Amino acid sequence: MSGRIYLGTGLVCFGVALGLASGCDYSRDRVGDVPSGTYRPGMVAYPGSSRTQAQPVAARDSTEKAAILASSIELIQRAALQPGGDNFGLATQKLNQFFEGTPQADYQLDSAARVFLQPQLPPAKLSELETTVWSLRDARHLEDCMMYYGIASRVGGTGDDLVRVRRVFDWIVRQIQLVPPGSLGSPQLPQVPARPYDVLLRGMATESEGYWAERSWLFMALCRQLGVDVGLVTYSRGNVVEPLAARAGQGERGGGGLSTMARQPKPAIVWVCAALAGGQAYLFDARIGLPIPGPDGQGVATLNQALADPAILERMNLPGQSPYGTSRASLLASPSRIGILMDSSPGFLSPRMKLLQRELAGKNRTILYRDPSEQRDHFAQVLGDRCGEVKLWSIPLYVETELFRKAQFVQSSLQTLRLFSPEFPLVVARIKHLRGDLSGAIQEYVSFRLAKNLPLVIDKKKTIPKEIQDGLDIYATNYLALAQLERNSPGQAESMFLRLLELLPESGSNQHRYNMLRWGAQANLGRIYEAKGDLRRAIAYYGQLDPTMQYHGNLLRARELVWQDPMAAAPDPLPPAPKVPPGR
Repeated sequence: MSGRIYLGTGLVCFGVALGLASGCDYSRDRVGDVPSGTYRPGMVAYPGSSRTQAQPVAARDSTEKAAILASSIELIQRAALQPGGDNFGLATQKLNQFFEGTPQADYQLDSAARVFLQPQLPPAKLSELETTVWSLRDARHLEDCMMYYGIASRVGGTGDDLVRVRRVFDWIVRQIQLVPPGSLGSPQLPQVPARPYDVLLRGMATESEGYWAERSWLFMALCRQLGVDVGLVTYSRGNVVEPLAARAGQGERGGGGLSTMARQPKPAIVWVCAALAGGQAYLFDARIGLPIPGPDGQGVATLNQALADPAILERMNLPGQSPYGTSRASLLASPSRIGILMDSSPGFLSPRMKLLQRELAGKNRTILYRDPSEQRDHFAQVLGDRCGEVKLWSIPLYVETELFRKAQFVQSSLQTLRLFSPEFPLVVARIKHLRGDLSGAIQEYVSFRLAKNLPLVIDKKKTIPKEIQDGLDIYATNYLALAQLERNSPGQAESMFLRLLELLPESGSNQHRYNMLRWGAQANLGRIYEAKGDLRRAIAYYGQLDPTMQYHGNLLRARELVWQDPMAAAPDPLPPAPKVPPGR
């Protein structure tokens, strides 16, 4: 998708109940009626009544307003840990109460932001950004950002921007493993791009050819909470000759001479993430799970360094094994220069969020808004004369729109989150984990891992089916290992990852999606053994096959260890993966 991001005008109403859509009703597209926010497994989403009639209201004093806002935030924070109820609906009502009497002018886009957004968004979407009515989508944007802020501030810690960004990137690579495009789909429903919140829940992401850039999107979302702008770097490889008739959709008629041909720009190549810190654009490759190393392999390379020193990107190549694909020469030869794609998530573009962000402080401090024109100018300033087009990345807006318009898109998304249904105990444990309550999360994981005849959370008269319990056991084992990593307990993490490898066969067709967790366990074990100085075992685990681009990053790590002692003995063979259990 490029150029103007068009959205359909139909409104699809549906109920979501884990793989079951309740029906559709096409009606007038009204901003206040659009089902909105982060969908949840088991949640029923329907056109609500977030639109309110203007009524005269008495002015509220500051104490009452503070209590209303605090109550709204508390409702949102409790929602994920207490499934069921109407937390988001009530929170939305309170947001509307809190902002009663706010001048309409405060909801309008700044002129510079409007000039930037207008060529890229249809009028209806611009109007939606400026509506004075708070909706469920706004409440869920707040929930998402509180999650992102908690992770970023906890993991990033203290230090300068680059130090904090590197910690966040490292956390993402260890906690969120890659899976191939399409591997989370099914014969009935294809895989669709996922939002950062859902990527965090399931611990799996896809990175490929720009359309799949889920780990990159998560990196953008977390770095925004650090006050650091991150965008996707793009470049192009010249023009392609295309028949004019084909462009018109008519097919070729006759001679096919030069008069029927035209040169058209090739689609931009989406490369890596650029994080702006200290007046430089630092390069992080979420596809391979590594920052681009700087000169002599030290630190993180800047875009200027990669453009000046060919050795920086040459070092990323693995001749005969895995080509990297992007070189200094290809960047310099880009007809479009160096482009940037920015997050198009509507919440971060809406003036409503700027109003709310100003009201949040202390433990509730969260970044909800980023002026898009200021962000564009920031990239343009840092990239200088190398800068090409800086524009919105269409995928975030597309995903949020489709989640609340198309039942099939919702079902495709939910099929990857089946085990995170509110009727199972995994989701509460994972939310505690992501919020930094590691002790509470570990206690929750242990409580249901390897349990028998465990009752459903919602209907305690029924027990969890064995197939579901098997999946819960696998996820709990994986998340226990990741929680121990975050607690800086590598020994216990190692034990859990090794146990996971004993349970999981090699992933293949007609097998459970969670078998792919094997690849993340291998990569994390490589890093654990590298930190311990056990280089032979680290190399062995880094060398295990992984069908994603993370394999390239693992091999780069292994190569660095081999260079430390080129004459060392080859690693011992690792234990084979178990066979697929009968009935799987």
